[in-house]
Amino acid sequence: MQGHRFEASGDWLERLEGEKRRRAIPPKNVVERLNLKSTDRVADLGAGVGYFAFPMANRASEILCVDVEKKMLEVLVERIRKKAIRNMTPLRGNVQEPPIVDSSVDHVLAAFLYHEVDDPRIFIYECNRILRPDGTLTIVDFQKHSPVDIGPPEEVRVTPERVVRSCATLFSERSRFEDPVYYQISFSKKGCAVR
Repeated sequence: MQGHRFEASGDWLERLEGEKRRRAIPPKNVVERLNLKSTDRVADLGAGVGYFAFPMANRASEILCVDVEKKMLEVLVERIRKKAIRNMTPLRGNVQEPPIVDSSVDHVLAAFLYHEVDDPRIFIYECNRILRPDGTLTIVDFQKHSPVDIGPPEEVRVTPERVVRSCATLFSERSRFEDPVYYQISFSKKGCAVR
């Protein structure tokens, strides 16, 4: 399966962070549902320009911001510098091979990324690899049918049920939030107690 790629071209920054998207998907609400601890080390896969990373930086000890798009990381680096944030680390890399050490993060956030991955099995395996034994994976993505005209074409969107099925070998569903525009599902590694 070939994933749908978000292109950093045209009005890409407005599409990622514009008022229409902020009203439909308030980053603060998504981050609050993560229930991060001040000691958590978080991998934000497909971090882009920091839509979720900046709100997480106030709640966690470190945010590893992984993205393959050079333009997005350049914007992110400049914003980190301007805001003098010390707990965010931009990393250029493919989210299917994140440049993160095994068992080194407490939480993986994959927001509006799942529909872009080429091989969900490899992606889920890699999330499992970088998470500590009691870690949490959270996947946020667009509903298949949405009343708001943002995001990728409907034909590439993935239902929450499909995400849960793809994670079932390595993860157990912990919590789920759904609204008409997007869903947010958190998972625990199988065989691990909920923290």
